[in-house]
Amino acid sequence: MSDLSSMGVQMSLSFHTTSTQINGMELSANETTEVTLTLPRATSVAATFSKEGIGKKLVKLFKKELQTGDKAFDDAIYISTDTPEPTKALLSSDGVRELIALHVGTGGPIEIQGTTVKVVLAGRQDVEDPAVVALARALLALKG
Repeated sequence: MSDLSSMGVQMSLSFHTTSTQINGMELSANETTEVTLTLPRATSVAATFSKEGIGKKLVKLFKKELQTGDKAFDDAIYISTDTPEPTKALLSSDGVRELIALHVGTGGPIEIQGTTVKVVLAGRQDVEDPAVVALARALLALKG
C-alpha cells in the first residue's frame, strides 16, 4: 500500500510538455507532472504558493502578503491566501517551507483548496514524490 493511500489520500497525475519554437525549430522543451491529491477531509488552508516575481511584487503594493519570517522563503515564494492563520500554521515547519520552495522553484505553483491539493513537479513523475507525501501529511495534521 502506498503512503498516500494509507492516509486515505487519492492521487491522480497528468503530464504536460511545453516547447519553445522559432521558425519551426524546437529550441527547448519543458515537461511537468501535475499531481492532484484528494484528501479524505477538507483542510483549513486555502492558499496558492508561486514564484516571487516582478508581477507578484507589484501586487504586494496593493495587497498585503503573508510573510513567514524566513527571509529566503519570503523572497522566493509568493503566498496568496484567504486563510492566513491556518496557512501560517502550515508554514511554521521548516520542512514544509523547504519542500514548498523546492517544488515551486523547480516545477510550478502549489494550490490548496478544500480537499484538493495540486502540485506541479518538474519532469515526468510516475511515482509518489516523498515531498508531496510530506505535504499531505502536514495538511492532515493541521487542526480545524
